[in-house]
Amino acid sequence: MAEELPRCFDPYLRYAIASGFKNFDFFDAQESKLFLFVELKHAGLAGDFVRAMSRDIFGAEFGTASPKSRHLTMRAYKAAIEQESFRAWNDNVSRVELSLPLKPTAIKKGVPRVRSASATAPTSLLIGVIDDGCPFAAAQFCKLTAGVATGTRVLGIWDQNEDPARAPIPVGPNVFGEKPFDFDYGLEFFRESVPGVIGLDDWIQLYKRANTIDEDGCYADAGFKTLNHQRSHGAHVMDVLAGRIPPSARIVRRDPPSWNPGDSLTDPASAADIVFVQFPESCLRDATGVWLKGYVADGIEYIMSFVDSRITNVVINVSYGPTTGPHDGTAPLEEKLRELVTYYDGTLGNPKLDIFLSAGNTYLSEGHVRFVRQSMADPDHVEWTWRLPPDNTVLCFAEVWMKKNHSDNVVVTLTSPGGCSSSSTTGPAPPGPPPPPPAVPALPPYTGAYAPVDWGDNRVWLLAVEPTIAGAGMVPEHGNWKIKVEGIEAGSEVHAYVARTDPNMNMRTGAKRSYFVDAGWETARAAEAGCKYAGGEFDKTGSLVSRLGTLNGIGTDSVAGVHVAGGYILSAPKRKSPYSSAGRARTGPLPRRVGPDYALFCDESDALQGVRAGGNRSGAVFRLVGTSAAAPQLARLVANGVSLTAHDPPTSPPDEKRGDGDLYPP
Repeated sequence: MAEELPRCFDPYLRYAIASGFKNFDFFDAQESKLFLFVELKHAGLAGDFVRAMSRDIFGAEFGTASPKSRHLTMRAYKAAIEQESFRAWNDNVSRVELSLPLKPTAIKKGVPRVRSASATAPTSLLIGVIDDGCPFAAAQFCKLTAGVATGTRVLGIWDQNEDPARAPIPVGPNVFGEKPFDFDYGLEFFRESVPGVIGLDDWIQLYKRANTIDEDGCYADAGFKTLNHQRSHGAHVMDVLAGRIPPSARIVRRDPPSWNPGDSLTDPASAADIVFVQFPESCLRDATGVWLKGYVADGIEYIMSFVDSRITNVVINVSYGPTTGPHDGTAPLEEKLRELVTYYDGTLGNPKLDIFLSAGNTYLSEGHVRFVRQSMADPDHVEWTWRLPPDNTVLCFAEVWMKKNHSDNVVVTLTSPGGCSSSSTTGPAPPGPPPPPPAVPALPPYTGAYAPVDWGDNRVWLLAVEPTIAGAGMVPEHGNWKIKVEGIEAGSEVHAYVARTDPNMNMRTGAKRSYFVDAGWETARAAEAGCKYAGGEFDKTGSLVSRLGTLNGIGTDSVAGVHVAGGYILSAPKRKSPYSSAGRARTGPLPRRVGPDYALFCDESDALQGVRAGGNRSGAVFRLVGTSAAAPQLARLVANGVSLTAHDPPTSPPDEKRGDGDLYPP
């Protein structure tokens, strides 16, 4: 009998092992490497763990980490999560989470060199953006000297894509791009050229035509696929945060927008150097966001590697996040962010680091269930519907979370529309899904309720349904699946979250959104509630499906230095944007976040939604709808040292929807 998997393995890693990685693109046990985000039991174990995983069969490689960090990123062959490695995991690691696998290339590492801010940097501010799409040659990101464009403000780009076709590009005797010397995947591009490697400025000059830049050719020949589109998420976010035209100059009131540019004295963000980290395409195709941890952790460490003695403030924006997770501030990536802002706190010669996250756009997406058994008189069970669309091309996941010390007798059951069931109880977690009860038709392989995993002081059950698109073999049913939780103690809470599946911008995956339905409430209360409309939303009182508690899954920790921005409607003070996620976070060992810190404008009116900012070409603008545009506004205000004084503050701040109130756009 195989040895039980280490307790530190997260539910998605267990699912991947049980399914033989069958739903992971390009995974090959001999060539692909797993990307793992490791949380050590304490920082002093880093050396022991690295030595234990140094065997050749594991192929383990580790990213860089800030001093005294408990968190490491690790890339290793599948053998590193098999029986030979279990002792190293059990002895040293408290939690390990799976990001997507990598398919390593044979590209050699670049020669180590010092990354640092420019000696002629106009400000002591460094801006970092971790996103998708960096139009480094666009006019809004030009570096100006005496009013004349002399190059790009983008100090460096790290493209995290690991693709054999994405090799350094030959330019005469030189190359454009090189593998980072301290990370074993992707390519990095510096602004300045060095012997043998051409920089961004000189690359742009190759595409200069009279007084213009052939931006189409510049990006296409460089292999930046996202920039083939007219617009991208990253271009918009970077323009809101660091573009020459601040968002307030583009607001349509009664008059046309002013289009007035900022200046380095009153708007330092419009002149600061920028370091951009490009997410891999394979990750962006997976809208769940469960892959974020390793890539974001490495991305922040990469941005911080550019800091030198001239930089006193670093502002980093990450307008992504999962809908799943504990939602109590204890997700490993949240703890990594806490570590970073605690270490880089502006003292002892360290710069001041501020990280900005969007609140999320899931307020109305019906993706969160909350049930509280108040007393012994209440039922000890709860049931609701998980509605899965037909012809869905991707895995659908949901998570059920409870406190560990109140869930010893809990049973979670997932039942298909046709009556096939899979039940999971507390106890040792086998490597695969539990078999269905006798005399009940079997579910398709790797579809069902998986054994619970203890995660900190929580216990989590992972529910998985394979793609519902017609194909060979047994296909999971679409329609109304049932989730039932039994054995709930009095005073206990049950929370459940659906993993987002609808595609990210510019991704064509065929994926569709699944969501929760409280069938009893829909039958008894929905008609009445549909007649009650206040504050821009219909009444949802009494439903298991809760709009509160929908905050970004990596934005629930309340710690100085990590900021979360929600959205509001500019023409309707005191009204948040209808999609903007809200608190409260679940209770946990850390101070919990009540809601976003502040709300920033995300819609000009009910009819004119979105924030207007730059696309992938000079002069192009488009409207991005969502709190992804709120986070960089808050980041710009902080970067510029603006006093954060809210207008129309809630009567008893902080508020679950608007935090301490609304801020005017920068």
